[in-house]
Amino acid sequence: MTTGERPFIVGAIFSAQHGHIKGHLRTLNELDEVSEIHLCAIEGGELEEISELSSKVKSGTRNLDEFLARDDIEFIVVTARNDISADVLQKCVDAGKHFIFEKPGAMNAPELRAVAESAKAKGITTGVAFQNRWTPSNKEVKQARVDGAFGRVMTVETRLATSQVRFRRPDTWMFKKATGGTGILAWLGCHHIDMVCYLLDDKIVEVSAMLGTQSPEPIEVEDTAFLSVRFAGGAMGTIHSGYHLAGPMPAGMGGSNDSFIAVRGTSGYARVDGTRGTSYGLYSDAPGWSSGGYREKVFSLPESPAYGGAAGEDFMLQHMEASRTGGKAPTSIDDAVHVLEVIDAAVESSATGRLVKIGG
Repeated sequence: MTTGERPFIVGAIFSAQHGHIKGHLRTLNELDEVSEIHLCAIEGGELEEISELSSKVKSGTRNLDEFLARDDIEFIVVTARNDISADVLQKCVDAGKHFIFEKPGAMNAPELRAVAESAKAKGITTGVAFQNRWTPSNKEVKQARVDGAFGRVMTVETRLATSQVRFRRPDTWMFKKATGGTGILAWLGCHHIDMVCYLLDDKIVEVSAMLGTQSPEPIEVEDTAFLSVRFAGGAMGTIHSGYHLAGPMPAGMGGSNDSFIAVRGTSGYARVDGTRGTSYGLYSDAPGWSSGGYREKVFSLPESPAYGGAAGEDFMLQHMEASRTGGKAPTSIDDAVHVLEVIDAAVESSATGRLVKIGG
């Protein structure tokens, strides 16, 4: 137990058909630091079904205002439909509640930026569920870059192909423009947009993109996205995302995945095969690294039912700790704002056929 041995009383707000609420409850259930969970189901959220998933659940309601007025709940997990998420987050800010939320957090960057500015003004600790940052492979590759293993980074490359739309209930809100906003980019491609920004400690400033819908199902958003990007520091990259894999969805949360990230610099490179999720390869001829040649590190990860495994447990706990101590959390709402800036730029680029610049 941490932070003065006082357990956390956590709230969870969720809307209907948002599958990630189950994963987050598994995470909270695994954390000894969490003593109670209180639920608020909005927009048809499955209150009775979700309440049965953890013995730590002590109450449930459908009244958001009453829920946010509770003094005992100090940290909230928000999994809300894209078109209502920003409003829910703003209500959390107004109630003085620290929170972490499911990506993307809003329909577009201006919506979420308004919440971010309000949260900063009130001193609210925020976070977004980009827990892939916390996998051992990604953390070590980032540290290698910080330590000079790659020299000046020239390019990054990501690929995320996952289970096709036909395996994902194509009639749900995720595939409707009015409720999802965008498709593969908002739901999954956002992770890789965030990941390359995290690995480089840099922001994307130019985007050229092609988006399309290749699936035969009558969805209203893109299922295929190809982005070419340039970072403020000069590195360039490609980000490829799509609902492209045949074969049924696995029994657990998430689809089948073909996932890959590479960072390449003047002195070395690294490759992370997210499909395996437990290893990375690295080569460097930088001083202090050259004697190692090409090396591959394989992790034997502890078992955990949490969303993101044992790393996901620590990711969530670090956010809760930061909300209590005022320390730095692994992510913030600003990270999600930038991802939405990139997605907005990709949509504009695809529609106009032009390169789109972000920021000043």
